[in-house]
Amino acid sequence: MEDWNKAWDVKDYVLAAKWYSRDARFTNAFGDKRNGQKEVEALLKEVFSLPFVMSGKSETTEHSYQTLSSSNVIVHTAVVRKGQKMPDGSILPDRRTTHLRVFQQENDGWEIKAHLISDARDKQSPKH
Repeated sequence: MEDWNKAWDVKDYVLAAKWYSRDARFTNAFGDKRNGQKEVEALLKEVFSLPFVMSGKSETTEHSYQTLSSSNVIVHTAVVRKGQKMPDGSILPDRRTTHLRVFQQENDGWEIKAHLISDARDKQSPKH
């Protein structure tokens, strides 16, 4: 979790993809789906190359864990991204996303097996 947050701050897509398993399932807030660490890393490389996406700063506002078994945990994280821009350079309102990750313990440590990101949109503001 710390590496994901740090990766967004320092713009390091390799660090962001570090903990995904070879068979991880990933879906971002725009519905882009990838399977496995290498595909996640390739998508994040593309995302991290977009200056308007990488503008702004993320803040974790909620973080909770649910143990499923001795080797499986679900982690729920709510994030607010402030100052992110649109492709035309205009500033987005604060963007609220929810991350739901499934971690599985392997011999070498914990790996992300699934990661779903949702984008909570303001119903009063259709432009966001």
